[in-house]
Formats: sequence, structure tokens, C-alpha cells
Amino acid sequence: MALLRGKSTPAPEALAVATHLEDFDLLMEDLDEEFGTAWQSVAVGAAFDRIAEVNPEETEILVIAVEPDDEPAFGTFADLIKAGQQKGMAVLLVVDEVSPRAMHTLMRAGADDFTPYPLPEGVLSETIRSMRGKVSQKVAEAKAATEMRQGVIMPVYGVAGGVGATTFAVNLAWEIALELRKTDKRVAIIDLDLQYGTVSTYLELQRREAIYELLSSPENMDRDSVKQAIQTFNKRLDVFTAPPDALPLDFMEPETLNTILDFMVQGYDFIVVNVPSALTRWSDIVLTRAETYFAVMETDMRSADNMLRFLRALKAEDLPFEKIQYVLNRAPGLTDMSGRRSRMKRLAETLGIEFNVMLPDGGSAIPNACDHGKPLAEAAARNPLRKEINKTAISLIKLVESQKSGTI
Repeated sequence: MALLRGKSTPAPEALAVATHLEDFDLLMEDLDEEFGTAWQSVAVGAAFDRIAEVNPEETEILVIAVEPDDEPAFGTFADLIKAGQQKGMAVLLVVDEVSPRAMHTLMRAGADDFTPYPLPEGVLSETIRSMRGKVSQKVAEAKAATEMRQGVIMPVYGVAGGVGATTFAVNLAWEIALELRKTDKRVAIIDLDLQYGTVSTYLELQRREAIYELLSSPENMDRDSVKQAIQTFNKRLDVFTAPPDALPLDFMEPETLNTILDFMVQGYDFIVVNVPSALTRWSDIVLTRAETYFAVMETDMRSADNMLRFLRALKAEDLPFEKIQYVLNRAPGLTDMSGRRSRMKRLAETLGIEFNVMLPDGGSAIPNACDHGKPLAEAAARNPLRKEINKTAISLIKLVESQKSGTI
């Protein structure tokens, strides 16, 4: 049973745990001076249950006092330190003449700080002030962890150069960002074409050296370094560009890509990925982790041959080709009289696919917009290609929302 010091409060600022707290009378005086009645002493046997009840935003500090007679039970004290850490509390270890080996055991358990007993004057107050800063950081990190997003990855792959995959990727990401501008949803685009990716060109952004540093030193990668590498376009779309210089596609290790995608999924709701036309040793990661995978082609024989090879590769590796949505760029209109519609149908039958997205030819407005670094919504809002990409963006948002709500 816990022994309460001072007036009982439902949420003390600190807990003090010791086998015999009365042996630490000077510590008790310091706690009284620092917290007044807002601390609580807890017997070792009841400490685990009491820590489990703690709200770290209210009860910030766990003080554990040990003496030589406690050494046989130091495994229990080490577990208490870990329990306090897991709860988000800052743990202060107060030691009275314990052996160096025992001290090492307790510190390895994760105590934030320690001080010998008896405490020099003013040391407890100074230590507590320092530890409160650590508590605030822990609480913030805990909140961030609970608020992590579960973003969906949507790669865009061009089966051949020049089929409009990057144009589609950039404008799809921007249209999603526009549709979600009145929500708290976050949208990003990643350019994985390490050699000749042009997402930065189409959005008039600089390629940062931080991207190269991130890819070349993955062992130093963390959430902050990924954030520093990202730029924001027009306050709505976050962009992870290709590196400044052309790199071999195998420069990036599969584990590095997995880590980047982990951070992006945790920080964004929609992640569009511009994928190089060449298949790499990490291409399967992009497809496996994708919610849906857009494969862009045209009606020419080059696209047809490459799409056939692509599908064979997926089936040979037993990859989830059912995730693919087939995008036909410069698709013929309903009133087309040139025979292109019949050619499109024969192409689909030959490949054994069905075109999910039909993108009309946007004309000269498309390369003009790309050259000026503007999405079509800004450069050619009424262009038929822009309207079709907008429809695709809206349907994707609705699909993802319905999946998350469990309505489909």
C-alpha cells in the first residue's frame, strides 16, 4: 500500500519509490521543498501498478532511491526504471553508497539522471528543472507517435520515356493537395528517378544537396533529416526531389528506400511517387507498398512492347500486378474518326488489360506549363488533361476515405 506524504492529490507531480524511504530523510525534505504536498511516496511492491496509472503530463518525475541493502533486488529497480521510461516519465536515481557494478546495472536500465545521497544543497531543484525539459520532449514525442498518419503510397511509372508519367504524377499530387486544402490532410510527392527526375523542374524547385547526403549516409537518416530534405510548393505540396547530380539507380539501397517510405507514410496522408522507367532492385518495394500503382503508356508499339515486358517481369517475380491501374496518355476522344480508338481496343486486348484512366492530349499547353514550373491548375486550368487528372484525384480521395471508414 502506498504511503502518502502530505495532502493526497489525484495527480502528484512526482513519485518517490524506495524500500525504506525513511532512510532518505534529507531527500524527503528536498522533495517537500521542491514539490510541497504534490509528491507521493510509493512502496516498491505497489510501484508498478502506480506507475501504470500515471498521466505523464501531470506526474512528470519518478524518483527511485536505492541503498546497499537493495542490491539483491536491483533487477526489480531496473524494471521500475524501464516502466517509468515507457510511461514517459523522467527518472531520477538517488544512490546511497551502492557498488559500481550495481550502479552500472541501474543506469543501463535507462535512468535520465542520478545523484549521490545525501544530495548537495540545491542539486535536486536544479536536476528537476533539467528533467522537466526532458519530460516535455517525451510527451511531445508520445503525442507525435499517436498522431502518426497512415499515408497511402501511389507510384506513377512510365513504361517508356516521354509518355507523360512525370507530368501525370506532378499534377495528380497537386490536384489531390488542392482538393484537400480545407482539411488537415498532408500530401507529398517523391521523385525516385535518381538520374533524370524532373519533378523539381516541373515545380520550379531547387534540387537540394541534402537529398544526396540522405541517400549516401542512410545510417544517419532520421525524421528530422528527411524533413530537412523536403521542400514545399505553394504551401500545400511537400516535395522530395531527385538529387542535384545524376546517380546510378542502384546508388540507393532497398533498405534506404524502405526507411524513407516509412517516414513519409507516418507524416503524410497521400504520397505520390515518380518511378523511373528502368526497373531496379528496389522497384518491387515500391509496388509491394503501394495502395495503387499507375502504369502510364501510349498507343505506340514501343509502349506496347515495354508494357508486355513489364507485366511478364511482375508475373515472373510473383508481384501484385493486380494493384496496377493502366493509364493511357493522349487517348483518343469519343468522336475520334482516325481509327485510334480501334487501335486502343486492340492494344488492350493484346495485353490483356483494361485502361482505367484515359488522359486526353492537352496540346502545347502541357510542355509550356512544365517549362514554366507550374501545375496545369495554375497554367491551364481549363485544359482537358487537367480536368481528367482532377477527376482521378477526386476518385482516389473518395476511394481511400471509404476504405479507411470501412464502407467498402
